[in-house]
Amino acid sequence: MAEQINEAYIGSGIVYINGRDVGNCSNVNFAIEQETQSQRNYRGGGGNFASVTNITSVALSMELANFSNANLALALRGVVDVVAAGSVVAENVTAVAGGLAETAKMIDMTDPATTVTVKDETDTTTYVQGTDYEVTAAGLKILSTGSITDGEVLHVDYDNKGTNVLEALVESGSEVRVVLDGINDATGKPVTVKVHRWKPSPTNGLGLISDSFATFSIEGEVLADETIQAAGKSKFFSRAAATA
Repeated sequence: MAEQINEAYIGSGIVYINGRDVGNCSNVNFAIEQETQSQRNYRGGGGNFASVTNITSVALSMELANFSNANLALALRGVVDVVAAGSVVAENVTAVAGGLAETAKMIDMTDPATTVTVKDETDTTTYVQGTDYEVTAAGLKILSTGSITDGEVLHVDYDNKGTNVLEALVESGSEVRVVLDGINDATGKPVTVKVHRWKPSPTNGLGLISDSFATFSIEGEVLADETIQAAGKSKFFSRAAATA
C-alpha cells in the first residue's frame, strides 16, 4: 500500500512578474471555470450515461500592497516615463485665487525659499513667498490675501524632483510570466508556481486616501502557451512542492 502523505498548507512567498519582484503580495488565487455536458441515461434507473467537463477559462488574481508605478502600470495598462531632476525657468502657470496653480513637474521641496521664484507675465514684479503664495510639490497655493489675481499668468522658476510618471490606460494590455517563489509555512518546505502566460485586466478600483495600509487587486486570464508541446506538461501553469 502506498504511503499516505498529508500536507497542511499556509502559503507565503515572493511574486515575480517577468522577473521583477512586485513586493508585498497577498491573496494569490486561481479561479478555474468549467462547463459540463451530460448525456442522460435512457436505459432505466435515471441519472446520466456519460458526461464531459471542459475547462472554459483559467484566471489568476492577486492583491498588491506595493504602490510602485511599475505595479500600477500593470494594473492600469499604463506606461512609466522617467523625468530627470533639473531646473525649470519661466514656466507659464495660471493663478487660481485661493487654490492651486499647478506646475508641469514636481517641485523639489528641499529648499523652496531659495529655488522658487514667481514673477508676473512681464517679469517686472516678483511675488513674495509666504505673502502671495505658498509652495507645494504640485505647484503654488495662491493666497487670497496676496497680490496675485485670479487668472493671472505667472512666470515660475523652480527646481524639479526626479520622478517616474505613470500614464494610465494608454496600453492595450500585455502578457507576462508569473513565478511564485514560495514556502509552505505549515511545513517549512519550498513551493514554486510558474504561470506561463498571464494577461491582467485593468483593476476595478484604486484607493488613494485611506486610514490604513492600502492594497489594490489585479485580475487576469491565464492563457494557454502553445510552445509547450510535451506530453503531460501543462500549457497554463505548474506547481512544484519539495518532498523532503
